[in-house]
Amino acid sequence: MDILDRIKLYLDFVCPHYVERDVGHNYSHIERIVSRLNALCDGLSGPLNTDRLCFLAAFHGLWPKIRDDSSFRAETIAFLQGLGWSDADVENGLTALERHLHSPQSPEEDIVHDANYIEVIGALGIAKAFTVGGARAQSYEQTIDIYTGNLHKVKFKTPAGKRMADEGRPFAKQFLEHLRRELQILP
Repeated sequence: MDILDRIKLYLDFVCPHYVERDVGHNYSHIERIVSRLNALCDGLSGPLNTDRLCFLAAFHGLWPKIRDDSSFRAETIAFLQGLGWSDADVENGLTALERHLHSPQSPEEDIVHDANYIEVIGALGIAKAFTVGGARAQSYEQTIDIYTGNLHKVKFKTPAGKRMADEGRPFAKQFLEHLRRELQILP
């Protein structure tokens, strides 16, 4: 079974749980993460755990709900067990979901980490920063400062993620420099 076929099972389960999320972290964000998975696998050696990769990608934004809502946690565990996950697989998967953004420890976690953070850099990252900044009533200048401060903090884990970051960061830097000039902000 192809990864895109397999992930559909996970996506069908999580889709309704992203309805209440903001525009930067909704189901469309998950679809963009999924669309990057194959490209981010490029250059990796060794076998991948396809189910763990699908789980991490689909449930990427749901860790707080799993952690805080015992009913949803039980529903998630039952769903995974229904797919053939053992108790140990479930526990390992939940641990991986909790840490994948901050301290990934497996190739599957690295891939989803990079698939998420690729949105921080480049055009989409800038658009998201200004969408969030507007929702928080930040000025353009405040949003530029916050975005610029975060642009180089993300460290990519996969070879393909590192290449994508090397392409996206210069674009973001150039765009923000241009915007600063238009706003007449001195660097």
